[in-house]
Amino acid sequence: MFSIPHPGDFESLKVIVNEIKKIKKYDKRARKERFEIYLGFSEFIGTGRATLHKPNFEELEEQIRYAKKNNLRMEVVINASCLGGTHLTANGISYINWIFNQLKNIGVECVALSDPYLVDLAKNNDLDVNVSCIALVDCLDKALFWDEKEVYAITLDSSINRHFDIIQEIKDNVNCKLKILVNEACLYKCPMRTQHFNFFSHANAQNIPALDDYYYNKCINLRIKNKELIIKSPFIRPEDLAHYEKMIDIFKISGRSHPIGWIKRVLLAYLKRKWDGNLMELLDCPRELQHFFYLDNKILNSAIKKWKTCNKRCSGCNFCKDLAEKALKVKN
Repeated sequence: MFSIPHPGDFESLKVIVNEIKKIKKYDKRARKERFEIYLGFSEFIGTGRATLHKPNFEELEEQIRYAKKNNLRMEVVINASCLGGTHLTANGISYINWIFNQLKNIGVECVALSDPYLVDLAKNNDLDVNVSCIALVDCLDKALFWDEKEVYAITLDSSINRHFDIIQEIKDNVNCKLKILVNEACLYKCPMRTQHFNFFSHANAQNIPALDDYYYNKCINLRIKNKELIIKSPFIRPEDLAHYEKMIDIFKISGRSHPIGWIKRVLLAYLKRKWDGNLMELLDCPRELQHFFYLDNKILNSAIKKWKTCNKRCSGCNFCKDLAEKALKVKN
């Protein structure tokens, strides 16, 4: 299954549906695939990423009817990493229960959450739950905690995308589905990840007039100074999906804050399992790096063999550094 980012407006949903139909018409592999769509939501809980458009209940209900008519599962993302404690107050609990009840009534099947208490409330309202990547599930113990709550799926922390041993261990010991972000290109083991998610969670929910996104700008700056960090980012190339198919149930494409044209391009590349050209054009977070670098995807063809057996002790290995010198070129 593929999980497709949706910017939130109805016209973008129609474009995604039409693109899926078009791909299925001409591609035999795509005809066998199943698809779900995920989008942000407008309520006070917030989400861990920026969102172009957050539909209200009425808009969302109309989109859900359209998605179901086209055999698509719709997931609503309410995955703030911090709610400031409001979710544990009497008013907060009552209001969140009301939100989940409303979502269930308009036909929502699944919500993406990162807080364990919200998962309990969602389950009490008969909603399926996808544990967000923001829950930072990067080991078996964390996965078992969520699996015991009988969640529908767990989206693994992208920092373990190339830790095949950890992914396999989780797969062997949980009952829920496993989902993985294929094109997120955050820093490997990013030291700012929690703070950045917290910033977005409050900024989106409370419309905080922040002067700038320090974490995002710092992320770009670090990689401009050190190209090796780009190669170490835990992205998965379209050509490398086959190495994950026995472990992973759902391939999630990151990028709901991007224009629909970009989403179409990325979806097509991953469905075809092929991309010729600058891999930076498929990678999310931060997408702006495609204006600075050309990452030759063909040069990365055999890298997965090393990454599958890598012990992640970078101080004694120059593989990613050497690969960056060969595959990454600074644009004029």
